[in-house]
Amino acid sequence: MKYIQNAAGGVLAVTDEHATKYLTVHDDAGNEQPKPGYKFLTEKQAKAANPQLFGLADPQVIFTQAELVARRKYAEDLAAFKAADAAANADAAANADAAANADAAAADTPADK
Repeated sequence: MKYIQNAAGGVLAVTDEHATKYLTVHDDAGNEQPKPGYKFLTEKQAKAANPQLFGLADPQVIFTQAELVARRKYAEDLAAFKAADAAANADAAANADAAANADAAAADTPADK
């Protein structure tokens, strides 16, 4: 496994075969050099530049108790908001239907009877 830094600054782990086949060139003396824009890193350098590559300090892997509580509260608040919004929209639709029915009933009854 080799660690590389690409031109955009991202740190990635690649297999030795991939690094040899796609990311290296040979100079006149036959020495392997990284292609322009790539830089080979040691494991220590890669870990310092991208700890998520090693599963460290990754919010998708580890959540603190406070983060879990905040996520749960957000989900509960969002569910309550959606329920209130759905209820308000249902009331508005019911009121609109009642008004339409009243208008239709008024139109069906002759006013001069």
